[in-house]
Amino acid sequence: MRVLLTSTDNPYVTQQGGKHIHLLLLEQGLRALGLDVTTLYYNRKSCKERIKKTMLLPFPEEKKHRIKLQWMISDLKSRIPNKQFDIVHAHDVLSILATDTMPQKKVLTLHGYFARENIEFVKAEKDHKIVLPHLQELEKEGVKGADYVITVDQRLKEFATSELGYPVDRVTVMHNAVDANRFRPTTPEEQENLKKTLGFSAAQPVVLVPRRLVEKNGVIYAVRAMKNVKNKHVTMVIAGDGPERKEIAKEAEGDYRIHLKGTVPHEKIDVYYRMADIILVPSITSHGIQEASSLSMLEGMACGKVSICSNIGGMREIIQNMQNGVLVEEKEPKEIAKAIETVIGNPGLPAEIGTRAREYVLQNHSFIAHAKLVYSIYQKVLEGRKT
Repeated sequence: MRVLLTSTDNPYVTQQGGKHIHLLLLEQGLRALGLDVTTLYYNRKSCKERIKKTMLLPFPEEKKHRIKLQWMISDLKSRIPNKQFDIVHAHDVLSILATDTMPQKKVLTLHGYFARENIEFVKAEKDHKIVLPHLQELEKEGVKGADYVITVDQRLKEFATSELGYPVDRVTVMHNAVDANRFRPTTPEEQENLKKTLGFSAAQPVVLVPRRLVEKNGVIYAVRAMKNVKNKHVTMVIAGDGPERKEIAKEAEGDYRIHLKGTVPHEKIDVYYRMADIILVPSITSHGIQEASSLSMLEGMACGKVSICSNIGGMREIIQNMQNGVLVEEKEPKEIAKAIETVIGNPGLPAEIGTRAREYVLQNHSFIAHAKLVYSIYQKVLEGRKT
């Protein structure tokens, strides 16, 4: 089977989010199954100068935003490979709009809420009412062009069917995948050595927060939680950067237990997971958007660690509290602190939860198993089946 994978995110340029890693793992998994995969990703460099010139023109901000989106679509459209395909798999509404003239059947994976998320890039509040309807129109048009839709959590499925009017019998929820070969458990000896290598004591319990410093990731609440952790040996490592760094650094000021490492490239982050004792994903509901099947959570689970996650979005669809992870209410530092101390204070608990977490990931989220499910959807679509 010949597949065209397309997206306005390019995982070969940046790997900052779960979507980027998802694209790489899907490509790898489909090829392992013997499919002929070609990729078409947005070339930011080729459009950079055109977009820059547009931004300098005396247009209203809302018009500039529209032009930028059209340039993105045009870039993909102009580089569609001159090759025969059996199916097109788009990973956002702009990339499916860019391939709208292609006759092949199309599958669309929705990783998020296009209109709600993109409106945040429009700085002036007064322009929101003008731009939002345009974004919603693009979102509906893109979803309408799909022969089948995959969503990364149940809430996105409900959004696609209820708000975008997509047929429920042509939507499947498929949580993200993880490379369980790379993200693996460690022996106690290896973990101790990793802690020493990264500058920590072997006896220090380490809580890893592998998150970009943006509002929706709720890292500020992780920092506040440390003020309520009574065990003074507990150390928190925040691996990520972003626009909230200054605020988070100020909140952490004076607490020697909190370490802001900045951005750690994804190809090196697995070392931090294996070193840590707990993985903390303190995401919050932001502008009506909730975290889907967090890659950070899945990578932590694959490493056999206890993942403490906010009880929202796709995380509560995967985590069974105190079975394969721990759920806490969002924006509750005291509850996060209590969960950290419960895990650290019960010597047998991390191994029990971690073992079940690893088993769950192997059964449900390995990238090969994920690729097989995607392949089955390709076959379903080509055969004209709905469910």
